[in-house]
Amino acid sequence: MSEAVRNQFRQADRALEDAVGARDAGLSDAVIVNRLYYACFHAAQGVLYERGHEPTSHGGVLSLFGSEVVVDGAATRKHGRLLNDLSSLRKQADYGFEAIDEDIDSRLDRVESFVRDMERLVDS
Repeated sequence: MSEAVRNQFRQADRALEDAVGARDAGLSDAVIVNRLYYACFHAAQGVLYERGHEPTSHGGVLSLFGSEVVVDGAATRKHGRLLNDLSSLRKQADYGFEAIDEDIDSRLDRVESFVRDMERLVDS
């Protein structure tokens, strides 16, 4: 695993830790959703780097993850949907005026599974 890939997974782990800390501190769902998105984003980017892709935008990560990782069966459609759903929620949290009303504990569990599954994917 290259240093760039390891760095992406370190960032994913840090974002996941931040999300747990934000939840435990009683911060808003918007803050937690932001950190959950970035945990998935960095894990997905790590997989793409491992496969020789170098996306240059958030949209590029989402698109390439779908076309290069989900479509070929390395990750499930459920993983792809989670990443895309969190992207939409993150935009709503960061830029929207609607409240975020999510089951944060369920999202945390799903994101932790996503990050671990992506780590196993690059380790295999």
